[in-house]
Amino acid sequence: MSAEPRIAPGTRAQVGWLNSLILAALARGAGTGRPPNLFATLARHRRLFRGWLWFAGSLMPGGSLPRIDTELVILRVAHNCRSEYEWRHHVRLGGQAGLSEVDITRIMDGPEAPGWSERQSLLLEASDQLHHLRVVTDDTWRQLTEHLSQLELIELVLLIGHYEMLSMTLASLGVQEDPVPDGDGRATPLTGRRVLITGAARGIGAATARRLHSRGARLVLAGIEPDQLAQVAEECGQALAVVCDVRDLGQVEAAVEAAVEEMGGLDVVIANAGVAAQLPVLGGDAEIFDRTLDVNLRGAYYTLRSAAPHIAHPGGYALAISSLAAAVHPPLLGAYSASKAGVEALADAFRVELMSSGARVGVAYFAELDTDMTSRGFGTEAAGAINTGPRRIVAPLSAGVNAIERGVARRSRRVVAPSWVAAVLPIRMIAQRVVEAVSSRGLDRALEIARREHAPLTTALPHLAEAPSPDGGGQAPGVQSPLRDRDSGQ
Repeated sequence: MSAEPRIAPGTRAQVGWLNSLILAALARGAGTGRPPNLFATLARHRRLFRGWLWFAGSLMPGGSLPRIDTELVILRVAHNCRSEYEWRHHVRLGGQAGLSEVDITRIMDGPEAPGWSERQSLLLEASDQLHHLRVVTDDTWRQLTEHLSQLELIELVLLIGHYEMLSMTLASLGVQEDPVPDGDGRATPLTGRRVLITGAARGIGAATARRLHSRGARLVLAGIEPDQLAQVAEECGQALAVVCDVRDLGQVEAAVEAAVEEMGGLDVVIANAGVAAQLPVLGGDAEIFDRTLDVNLRGAYYTLRSAAPHIAHPGGYALAISSLAAAVHPPLLGAYSASKAGVEALADAFRVELMSSGARVGVAYFAELDTDMTSRGFGTEAAGAINTGPRRIVAPLSAGVNAIERGVARRSRRVVAPSWVAAVLPIRMIAQRVVEAVSSRGLDRALEIARREHAPLTTALPHLAEAPSPDGGGQAPGVQSPLRDRDSGQ
């Protein structure tokens, strides 16, 4: 889909008074406060829009096919056409029509997937044949006649063709996905989403897990601190917790496999695990530098690499937690800034690679949030000696969690917190000059203190040789060892 609409939704003047009234009624009926972008775009063609709306409504919701069958077919067409807009819209409608989360996930596997009734399998097969062959084969047609009336058969073919046409129209006009409405109604855009979060034992990872759980998401949590991880998992409805050191590719792959096995697939991965330490380039501890890059950059790479096959579908999303430090590089944070700039670059490349699948990739840029990492990383003597200009303001953790929730719901390209970070990113080169000018006073003394202080990482890292044993020994209750799960085939 285009990054910008080729034809923008029409204004009231562009669509006319009659279509404006129709759009307002549609918005009220949907409870969204604004008409869907598809309708507002097509309404620019005033006469054609009203004729199309009558035809579309005659198929859905006014057709003779049961609504659950209609939504089954539409979702399969959306999957075949890789139409993100239709997929996202009809996941909600399909759930309201009676399709379960398992059903909606299984639609992507096609008519041969176990669990379908004969009727459902034939509906999916007809959708596939019309997509690939442009005709329903004689054998499939004969079987369909045993389940559908002649009127329903006519409607089925028109329904499939109509949503194939809509998918082409959406893609060609560059119609953008509709904004996610706020509120806590019966269903949210996150309901049923299958999410894996790394670094979920505390900080923003734990807070994000609690928030997404409260919005109806299904979770698997990964981290290196078993006790804290088990506590968060318990608060998230006994979510599966997996001990996982993201520096180890085998552990990350096993954690992803465990998540896919537990939830029947994966829709969202949040590469959140990270550490920090104030570290001067000259005289700093090279081992701290290596560990910072191992966790922050290598860990993000392993996470995205392992999750990629499972999120590469319409509706799939990866969010890499970077930092404002990826764009603006203050003194003593060379290792952290380098690692987070690497995460940004990695996610940007990953976004392009996944584009054809319909999946999206986002990057989160956070300034200082009220987390353990901030208090430990900046509560040093060296930090106190650096002149930071105006009083340093630490944003509440909720600002970051709110941004992540919105970003995951909308599958956003960019997630920022606090909001002013969005203004800094486009002028990062100018902002860097400001940082250099402000922090130069008192910097030499701060560097001397930092070389003497040897600030540790914000999270103590185990030796990789201390990975969980195959029998799961030493794990907190409710926490699984990814190595054990993988070796046992569970």
